[in-house]
Amino acid sequence: MNFLDKLEKRLGFLAIPNVVATLIVAQLFIYGTMLTGRIELEGLLLIPKAVSSGEWWRLASFLIAPPYVPMTLFQGLFLAFFWYILWMMSNSLEEEWGTFRLNIYLLTCVVLAVAGAFVGQVISPTETIFVAPRFLYFCVFFAFATFNPNIEFLVMFVIPMKVKWMAWILLAFGVFAFLSMPTIGHRLAFAAPFIGYVLFFRDSFKQSMKSRQRRAQFESDRSQAADVALHTCEQCGASDHSNPERDFRYKSIENDMVCLCNVCRESAT
Repeated sequence: MNFLDKLEKRLGFLAIPNVVATLIVAQLFIYGTMLTGRIELEGLLLIPKAVSSGEWWRLASFLIAPPYVPMTLFQGLFLAFFWYILWMMSNSLEEEWGTFRLNIYLLTCVVLAVAGAFVGQVISPTETIFVAPRFLYFCVFFAFATFNPNIEFLVMFVIPMKVKWMAWILLAFGVFAFLSMPTIGHRLAFAAPFIGYVLFFRDSFKQSMKSRQRRAQFESDRSQAADVALHTCEQCGASDHSNPERDFRYKSIENDMVCLCNVCRESAT
């Protein structure tokens, strides 16, 4: 029994079912409030400098901030579709992991995001570090892709693509964005929440690597076995590999089974 199993026995009753759906409803409400002009997106994001100045609500409010504020009807429809996909993926993870583990996974990513933002601000004090809730969507997506790599989505509602390839593409863009950031503080704040994904899937990575090594070893052993001759003539050294047209027979000579090819047998007679 691992640590999470023990923790679930003690604290499992605290888990929140459909926690991502709850966040989506909260984001939808905040988005509606934004349309009235009462709240601005910048006022909800996690900004360590602002938190240090007394705006403590940012430690939680950044989670209920929508990913962006649509300006057109199409962008609004895309946001609704985005929320639907997020809800679908979170439901799949909750079925795979259970409510408690999904809660712990998301909480781990959130705590790492907050810690990364504040440590990044300390490392780069002259910059303004901020964190939006987008990291949470990507953490959910990467976890979903790990469990369901062959499910297909329609990119731009037209192009079918497997989730695993979408994950690799997003990872490539993420690495590029990471390398393009101006300071180490920005990079740390960007990468910190994804450590949660690595922590939760490290055993899967190890098992996958061992499985690949076993498969490679098996293929190597099979290849070597195929290269080894089964029959080698004791007199001329011909084998079923070097001379596959010859017929090899075994003959008992002084209680030893000796392999002879048809050519050597004929010459002996």
